[in-house]
Amino acid sequence: MNSSAANLQKQLPGLKIVVFDIFTPIYDLVRSPSKYGFVEARKSCCGKGTLETASALCNPKSPGTCSNATQYVFWDNVHPSQAANQVIADAMIVQGIALI
Repeated sequence: MNSSAANLQKQLPGLKIVVFDIFTPIYDLVRSPSKYGFVEARKSCCGKGTLETASALCNPKSPGTCSNATQYVFWDNVHPSQAANQVIADAMIVQGIALI
């Protein structure tokens, strides 16, 4: 990814590209959820927490949706919860400041 961004910047000298690492903060959330105030990192708030095809149907009123989404790293089987997205966004801000 970094080499692709560097090549593109060579082709377009006025272009400013910043590559963010979102894998590391997500991996850290899954590995150490309690470090960030989460209780559950292996199951999602909505659904059964396993690979599902109906994650588009997940919403706060869906049957089986947890009542405490802020304690879950994942909202559904694919997407981080709002609280986890805040942790990821904070990490991106720190990375962005370091890249400026």
